[in-house]
Amino acid sequence: MRKSVLALALAAAVPAAFAQAPMTGNGVELYGIVDIGFESVDNGAVSVNRITSGISTGSRWGIRGREDLGGGYAALFTLESRIEVDTGAMQNNGATFFCSTAAVPGVPTPVTSCPGVTLTSPLPPAVAPAVLGGNNAVNASLLGAVSTVNSPNALFDRQAYAGLITPFGAILAGRQYTPGYETFVKYNSFFDSFAGNPGQLATINLRANNAVQYRAELKGFTFAAMYGFGGAEGIAGGRSERTTPPTNGDDFWGFELQYATERFGIAGAYQQNRTVPYQSTQNLKGLETYNIGGWVGFGPVKVYGHYLSSKNENPVFTPAQIQGLVLANATNPNALATITGIIASQYLNRWDVNALRGVVGPTDADVYHLGLEWAFQTGRLIAAYNHAEDSSRSPWATADAKVDSFGLAYYYYLSKRTWLYGAYALANNSDQARPALGAACCVGGWTGNFGENSQNIQIGMRHTF
Repeated sequence: MRKSVLALALAAAVPAAFAQAPMTGNGVELYGIVDIGFESVDNGAVSVNRITSGISTGSRWGIRGREDLGGGYAALFTLESRIEVDTGAMQNNGATFFCSTAAVPGVPTPVTSCPGVTLTSPLPPAVAPAVLGGNNAVNASLLGAVSTVNSPNALFDRQAYAGLITPFGAILAGRQYTPGYETFVKYNSFFDSFAGNPGQLATINLRANNAVQYRAELKGFTFAAMYGFGGAEGIAGGRSERTTPPTNGDDFWGFELQYATERFGIAGAYQQNRTVPYQSTQNLKGLETYNIGGWVGFGPVKVYGHYLSSKNENPVFTPAQIQGLVLANATNPNALATITGIIASQYLNRWDVNALRGVVGPTDADVYHLGLEWAFQTGRLIAAYNHAEDSSRSPWATADAKVDSFGLAYYYYLSKRTWLYGAYALANNSDQARPALGAACCVGGWTGNFGENSQNIQIGMRHTF
């Protein structure tokens, strides 16, 4: 059991399969992945061709170490930094096409226009156009804020933790992948890779700050439980714990249970974030997710299935509150600075925006995944069908949002550490859905209109060290 617990604790550094081999033995080592490629994104009215970092998995470098302490005990640590190989930066602003610009009657210059954003209550004609423009501008600004990866520009954004391995399990403390996200990426055929992975359509908390985790493995079973003492991913606090009452209003907790053999695997997870909405002092349930996934192997072929439920009934801002902010500052010459300051004071997270619609408001989404992985001597083929549907309602969400996405990718192994790849994905958006497909992990932005499709062709290379 000691060896299995040790291996599991080290593997927690990179939950996505095939991403990085865990460290073995004593000492400190430098490791990483350099992933760079070309993608052609077609979002209907707008398209882009570009060099992009992290198409098959996020580029990174890290330092990790381990020391045997004897008696089945060992100490370990991981410090892992994000790197955008296309620019050399640590921050990613690659999400595309949040909102467009359009002429609004009564407003002298074109204004930002986001699909679905309307007046939440009737206003006099003299002020209605300007307030509508303000609603759109604030919504677009929030989309930019929550889709910026590593907004605090943290050096070790991906992971930063230390821990102790014992004969009874491992204790890890710091910034870590959440149990639900680990289950999500390990039990779908794309893991977190390419535009075809189900994470492009999902709402889930990837990492927890200021977190303590217990992990153990025994006879094929894996159990992990985590509690995070807060630190929003958005603007306020720089991932520090909340200091204004209620101080536990941004905490997190979750757990997972896995069982795997050589022929099949199954896992389930639950997790919940706490939140304090704008103009409230209550500690309320924020994003709540549960998911179950599994795979069955038939020689070189694995078939995957996964289901994810995501619900957030208490986003930090509601559409009505956005309009209230705009209206309250309608005659304020410093309206932009005032509203920006109010937004920046809130503990925002990416799930405070509806991922399928691209508007501020609640989430009530289900994601279904069916995938295939076929291993060859010189490569690996992966395919997936994903379906996502959001049924939440607000003044800016008046119908369901539905997406069917299809993905296909192939890795060609030049060596054990250097792979070439090619991938294609298509998202058929319908009703009020408009997610755009991007690189590894998560939603790549939003198309210009509800029901506008997105497709992405990706080719590139990844090298591990």
